[in-house]
Amino acid sequence: MLRFFYILLLLNKYFLLYLLFRIGLYKKPGPKFMKSFFEEAGGAFIKFGQILALRIDILPKEYSLELIDLFDQYKPFSYQEVEQTFKEELGTTPNKIFKYFEKIPFASASFAQVHGAKLKNGETVVIKIQRPGVRENVRVDFFIIDLLSLTVDFFFKIEALPWVEFAKEFKIWTKRELDFQIEAENMQKIYNNILLHRVSDVIVPKIYHRLSTKKILVQEYIDGVPLSRVLREMRIGNLDAEKLKKMEIDIKKTPTTMISEIMREYFIDGFFHADPHPGNILLLKNGKIGLIDFGIVGESAPQKSALMKFIFAGGRSKYEKDPKIYEEIGYYFFKFAGNNIEQIIGSVIPANVNQEKIEEFMKILAKHFAEYQKQVEMQIRKDLELMKMDYTTMILQTLKFVQRYQIKLPKQMVIFIRALSIMGFLAKEMNYGFMWSDLIIQFFKKYPENKMPKIDTSVIPYKRMNREEAIERLNNWLTYLIEIDPKLYYLVNNYISKYNI
Repeated sequence: MLRFFYILLLLNKYFLLYLLFRIGLYKKPGPKFMKSFFEEAGGAFIKFGQILALRIDILPKEYSLELIDLFDQYKPFSYQEVEQTFKEELGTTPNKIFKYFEKIPFASASFAQVHGAKLKNGETVVIKIQRPGVRENVRVDFFIIDLLSLTVDFFFKIEALPWVEFAKEFKIWTKRELDFQIEAENMQKIYNNILLHRVSDVIVPKIYHRLSTKKILVQEYIDGVPLSRVLREMRIGNLDAEKLKKMEIDIKKTPTTMISEIMREYFIDGFFHADPHPGNILLLKNGKIGLIDFGIVGESAPQKSALMKFIFAGGRSKYEKDPKIYEEIGYYFFKFAGNNIEQIIGSVIPANVNQEKIEEFMKILAKHFAEYQKQVEMQIRKDLELMKMDYTTMILQTLKFVQRYQIKLPKQMVIFIRALSIMGFLAKEMNYGFMWSDLIIQFFKKYPENKMPKIDTSVIPYKRMNREEAIERLNNWLTYLIEIDPKLYYLVNNYISKYNI
């Protein structure tokens, strides 16, 4: 209950500061103002702020840069409370389990704190211990975040991903993060996959399952520097690529290594690290990286074959002069993302019309999309070179455009695109010369389609819906298109008029 009143008082404080800011009596810049609120609120609000940073479809870039670097630093809880957690979870105290246990944590956050230790065999480990009472505090935070999301949705509704839906996903992720055994299982799965495929430039810590519980996680120590700390120092001018090289850290290689690994996990393993936040990436010597914090993971969507072809065609478009490459991009885009509109059209058109006619309609949409893609691509590439745009902005710009097609991406795919976007958001900061097109081409040369795991061909493209409901949704779509895209309206209307709908 104290937590509830604390957050309410904090909201009142920041609302008053906001009013003072509006009339010029409070001078703190907007991005730092917002960051300060999340840091003072702590708890689930820190995580919420970090994930909110990725919604640059709403937030200006300077806000996203500030929030993605949220610093979660709490006063450590006592060693007596550490001992109590060990007794409850493992039946004994740390000094009876470990050869050495550092009583003072080297990191302390709102959910947990981290201690160093040595096993009886001399191996160095890190131990994440959940903060006492955190689950009760998080429940209060969830309640307040729900209220705020409802309020913001009422005044600033975003069709692509409503705030209420965003908050719902956030709560699911946070609940999983509070169960360290789920994180241990996730980490073990990715650890095994990296060993299986002999990935040499990505390190995942080994988990000691016998000593890990829902509230205690014991894992191998990885000697590396958090990417978040390096980026912070680069932004204020204390570090650059040359200084990092002297430390045997290759910052320019990091975007390529990280994005390639996420793509490999998604397309090859079907299971991937979905929260490559800068604080969860360690920079190691010799260009290697370490991954930590596996509370948020994702699985591949069934349509990953079409997504793979879409990404590959997008990468090739930089070099291939044939205009048909854009039609290929559009075609595969609708193959992985167009189920929703295919369902509406397939349900509106009489059942005696064969599938080829529906496919013909999807190709009309693909051609329309290709024309847009071709028109904007040259400007996008120019903006990327001049650092006026990052890769995440490019992705979101495309996703905003395709909302007119009634697109609804599978949740697994949204999580994957979000994970890619994190690194795309930061790639140019780490390496000015980074080119995603080149990385994509290299990746699919290394992993051609015939080497990919077999795709499940039993996936049903769409389920036929009630025709009356389908007609209503089609009419709503056409009404929307009249204002937003008259050209697309005429394309759709001319096609369906053949069937006297």
